[in-house]
Amino acid sequence: MKIDPLKGWHRYTELRDAEPDPRRKAMLENMRYHLKYECLGDAEIFNTMVPDPDYRFYPAFGVSRIQGMDAIKDFYHNMWDGRQSLVELAIHRCAPADWGVACDGEWWQQIPGETLIADGNEDVEADAWYISHAHLSWFFPFEEHDGKMLLVGEICYIDGPGATLTKIDDKDVLSMEEAKAAWAEVAN
Repeated sequence: MKIDPLKGWHRYTELRDAEPDPRRKAMLENMRYHLKYECLGDAEIFNTMVPDPDYRFYPAFGVSRIQGMDAIKDFYHNMWDGRQSLVELAIHRCAPADWGVACDGEWWQQIPGETLIADGNEDVEADAWYISHAHLSWFFPFEEHDGKMLLVGEICYIDGPGATLTKIDDKDVLSMEEAKAAWAEVAN
């Protein structure tokens, strides 16, 4: 399976285009770009957030809370340095509201074996690539700052017991260059 990082972008675009409320539309627009910047390792992601964001993950990533911009920057830089930022997001349900956006779906993340080993997984091959898959629900609260809707944080509930890790063929590995080229073809 080769992941398609644009799948989530396109779904957020459909949701944004169908949303009549300008504040909620702005939240969905932010989420589109947040996903893009996360996948492509673009530091512009930090401009989609409030100055002091708060992330909570239940029960994944070995941490449950990441607070403050410095810690969030470390989180993303570690993801980018570990070459594990390319994801496919299937959004099954999504409900923008006055406070933020709540969604439910599935997540496929491409991860190199060497990164998994560095994170303590000894049951993988260092030179292989893997897809991590999980069902999750995410809640993204927003606040308006200087006329822009900015992400306050992420609250993610991840189905850890139901998550899978599958080795993929080399032909199914999406390169960062392929991902950047795909995003370059998408109209803003």
